[in-house]
Amino acid sequence: MKLSILDPVQIPNGKTSAEAVQGSLALAQRAEELGYHRYWLVEHHNVPYEVNPAPEVLAAALGCATKTIRIGVGGVLLNHYSPYKAAEALHTLNALFPGRIDVGIGRATAGIEADTALRRLRDTEIPDDHAQQTEEFAGWLGNDLPENSPFHQIKIMPDQPARVLPWVLAATEASAKRAAILGLPLACSAFHQPENAPLAMKAYYEHFQPSRFAAGVQKPETLLAVRLIVAPTQEEAERLAMPMRAAFKLRRKDNIMLDHLPTPDEAIAMMGGVLPAEDTDWPAYVIGTPERVKSVLERMMRETQATEIMVQDVLHDAQLRIRHYELLAKTFDLSGQA
Repeated sequence: MKLSILDPVQIPNGKTSAEAVQGSLALAQRAEELGYHRYWLVEHHNVPYEVNPAPEVLAAALGCATKTIRIGVGGVLLNHYSPYKAAEALHTLNALFPGRIDVGIGRATAGIEADTALRRLRDTEIPDDHAQQTEEFAGWLGNDLPENSPFHQIKIMPDQPARVLPWVLAATEASAKRAAILGLPLACSAFHQPENAPLAMKAYYEHFQPSRFAAGVQKPETLLAVRLIVAPTQEEAERLAMPMRAAFKLRRKDNIMLDHLPTPDEAIAMMGGVLPAEDTDWPAYVIGTPERVKSVLERMMRETQATEIMVQDVLHDAQLRIRHYELLAKTFDLSGQA
C-alpha cells in the first residue's frame, strides 16, 4: 500500500507562522525517510491557524529539503486563477525538481471577502467554467493545447518533458467522471462527503479513457484522501482528534472560524466532551489504534480499488505530528515495502 500526506500546514499551538513552515519541512524530510510516497500541500485562504495560501512557493522549499518524495501543490484552485499562470508555476517547479511534481486541480470558496480579494475584476461575476479551465490547464502542462485554441502557439518551457502529473480533486461522481473522460488521475476525497467516495471511484473506473493530453495517463490512477488520527490506544486517538473535529465542525457547520488551533483540552471544552470515533462504514474521520485504522483503510481500499491513501491530520504539536506519521508508517510497514 502506498501512503502519502496532505499537509494543511497548521500553526502549532503557541507557535508562529514561520515555525509552522519549518515544522512542515521537518515533517516532509521525516516522511521521506519513513517511505511515504507523496507530500502534498493544501491551498486555503483566510484561515488564521493555517499557513498555506501559496502552496506553490512552499513546494519549492519542500523540494529543496527532500530528495525523492513526490511534492504536490495539492490544490490549485482554478476558479481563482488563470490556468496559464498556474501552469507556468508548475513548469518552473518541474524544472527545479524533474519528475517529482504533482498538482491537484480543484475549486473552492474561501469566503466572500477572500474570494473577492482573489479576483482581478471584483465587480464581475465569475462563471462556472471549471471543466474548460481543467482542460486548458492540462493542455498547458503538456504544451498540447488543441489547434482551435487561441493559445495554441504559446508554449511553456517546451524543451522540458510533460512530467507534472495533474490530479483532479473530486468528492462527487460528476467530478470523478470528468477526470475519467479526460484521462487524468483521480484524488478522491473521503472526508468532504465520505459516503460519496465509493460511487465516485466506481464512476471513474467505469468511464476512464486513455488521455489525449501529454500530461495525462493511459490507465486509471487513483488515491483516496482521508482525515486520520492514530495513537497507541483508542482513548488517546479520540482525545488527539478533538482539535481537528472542533475546528472543522465550527468552520463548516457553524460558520465560526477559530483564531487559533485549539489544544485537545480546549477542543474538548468547546465540544462538551470527547467524541467517540465514528462507527460508520465511511466516517468523516478515521480515528483509532493502529489495528483499527489499518482495518478501516484496507476495507476502504478494497471497496474503491484505490491503490494509495493520502492522510491529513490536524494535530496541535509539530513533534506529535512526526510521531503520528512514524506510528502510521510502522502500522503499514512502509520501510519493508521500499
